[in-house]
Amino acid sequence: MGLQLDGLDALLSPKSIAVLGASADPSKIGGRPLTYLRANGFAGEIYPINPRHAQIQGMTAYASIQDVPDAIDLALVSVPGPAVVDSVRACADRGVRVATIFSAGFAETSPDGAGAQEEIAGISRDSGMRVLGPNCLGSANRRAGVSASFAASEGRPRPEGNLDGVALVSQSGAIAAYCVLAGLDRGISFDPWISTGNECDIQLADCLAHLALDDDVRVVAAYLEGCRDGDGLREALALAHERGKPVILLKSGRSTVGARAAASHTASMVGSAETYEALMRQYNVCVADSLDDLMDLSYGIGFGPVPSGSRTGLVTSSGGVGILMADVAESVALDVPPLPETAQLALREVWPSAGVENPIDTTAQLVNDQRLLAQFLVTALGQGGFDSMIVFLSYIGLIPSWSHAAVDALREARAAFPESQISLAMLTTPEVRASIESMGIRVFDDPTTAVRVMGRSVANRQGFQSPAAPPPTTVASSSTITGSGTLSEVDSAAVLSAAGVPVAPGVHVHSAEEAARAAADFGSAVVVKVVSQDLPHKSEAGGVRLDVTTPEAAARAYDEVTRAAARYAPDARLDGALVSPMLTGGLETILGVVSDPVFGPVVMFGLGGVYVEVLRDASYRLAPFTVTEATSMIQEIRGYGLLSGARGKPARDVASLATALSRLSVFADEHRHDLDSIDLNPFLVMPEGAGSVAVDALVVRRSMDETSRPSADD
Repeated sequence: MGLQLDGLDALLSPKSIAVLGASADPSKIGGRPLTYLRANGFAGEIYPINPRHAQIQGMTAYASIQDVPDAIDLALVSVPGPAVVDSVRACADRGVRVATIFSAGFAETSPDGAGAQEEIAGISRDSGMRVLGPNCLGSANRRAGVSASFAASEGRPRPEGNLDGVALVSQSGAIAAYCVLAGLDRGISFDPWISTGNECDIQLADCLAHLALDDDVRVVAAYLEGCRDGDGLREALALAHERGKPVILLKSGRSTVGARAAASHTASMVGSAETYEALMRQYNVCVADSLDDLMDLSYGIGFGPVPSGSRTGLVTSSGGVGILMADVAESVALDVPPLPETAQLALREVWPSAGVENPIDTTAQLVNDQRLLAQFLVTALGQGGFDSMIVFLSYIGLIPSWSHAAVDALREARAAFPESQISLAMLTTPEVRASIESMGIRVFDDPTTAVRVMGRSVANRQGFQSPAAPPPTTVASSSTITGSGTLSEVDSAAVLSAAGVPVAPGVHVHSAEEAARAAADFGSAVVVKVVSQDLPHKSEAGGVRLDVTTPEAAARAYDEVTRAAARYAPDARLDGALVSPMLTGGLETILGVVSDPVFGPVVMFGLGGVYVEVLRDASYRLAPFTVTEATSMIQEIRGYGLLSGARGKPARDVASLATALSRLSVFADEHRHDLDSIDLNPFLVMPEGAGSVAVDALVVRRSMDETSRPSADD
């Protein structure tokens, strides 16, 4: 499918709006948009549609949309469910550019509802009219006076001084309304905001891409339950990355129960948690853990410039809180270096009882000595070499005499260092908060939140220093994987080796005599494995012999593995055996590919044995990706030290491993319509400079009925 941005300008910046099912009662769903549009300064034409009234809320009403004399950019459909399809068809016939459907009772509720929703989608496709919803809360763009929603948030004014430039797109209308209202109390005006509902036409990805192209939008916050068009979402995130627009995303449906609820809520397909994790990493998405986290990150990243470096100074009026802040700083990769000795001496002269390394503890003395805070801040900012500073002042902002002194101290520090990045954690009145924010200082209630947001913000900015992952391949390769179903190890090795993935050499033999000759030719210990596409797990069938040291032993091994396999699975198709050199000295890892129903091939990497099976120490990426991305993927696992040479262990050939991962990802992407899975286990990583190699390979091709089904690209 891919992105479809046509008409989204008419959604957020329409010149005319019709309301089908318009109500004279401003408390009803059909009445609220009329009230909000006029109250919030919409300068275009508004056309109430209701055959029972000549006037609605002081405006001329029309019996049908066909009676409206002028062009209509946006139609808001607020009619009972049974009338929705006919209303949408009337909008399309009238040439409406976008229709927003508030009405519910479609794919989220029943098969009949799903059928009606598909009929609406067909009207959209045939006419070219874009459709938002159904079952959505609408949208708003206060910059253009557009409140095309029945949400109560549109009845609230936007306070002066609120943070702007932060947009919101949500598949859930309730969460969109919650975020907009909560944002107003947190000093954020989410604008524009869009609720996409069931997404029969306009997808969250379309909206995200449109907002990424909006020069007035600096940050996009998003709530995602599921996705039907993986390529479209990847394109949107790639576009945001290319334009340097931070995306803060809260993804639900990560648990089994949550995934089931998401499917019933929006009738969307939910990919695996690992797949979405890979998606976020590849496109530098800042992942929120909760609605509070979404708010905090939107505020922190959207407030203003984010430091490029991780050196931070912690100034606190409490030693205990300083320890908490330092703990959180480490967890989000912020560096808390000690102050230089000269700065420490200067602070001790101001207050000998202070803690002056970092965290810097002023103690409660700052309420007795109102000059102390300013002196500490100016000294630390001037001599600490910090990229950011985070200050904790407890509840001082609630006490007028103390809060004035704190504001004065912060103003002095800001005047001395106008470019410094300062965050403040302090309980405060709205007036004091506004005064401090006007200096370009972020204000939080909780000190650990302030630290966590700064760390996540810095990591997000640093993520833009690397190029985005390549865009997804949207056209299948003309080549196909040889064979069908589960390929034998011989065939699997052949197709992977042709793709540049290193596979151990081997000789395919069909008799004990041929096995003996192959072992003699290798001149070293060998492995003998039965070959059968019906036995993907050869060891379980007794079909593997390791460390075979002589040609005679190789001949015996051939007979043993073929007989054992025949006894284990009498109906299995046997195709001789594979004789390969016995490789030693490598660290066992696993490379794998699975085909996600939404995003296509996903590549997995992990260390072998207990690390991946029990500890789940693995990393994931969506195919295809570069060697640079593969290197990042390798470095993410907790056991990376075993590859890099920790604790005196030999460093491994990570460069060759990264190349193999990247080539595997390209191969998987080229065969995304044919491929079910790939398993390279074990994949041996030799000492640095000696390469890496798969000693066992398994490729599973999709069945013919699966490969013949239309894909999302068709």
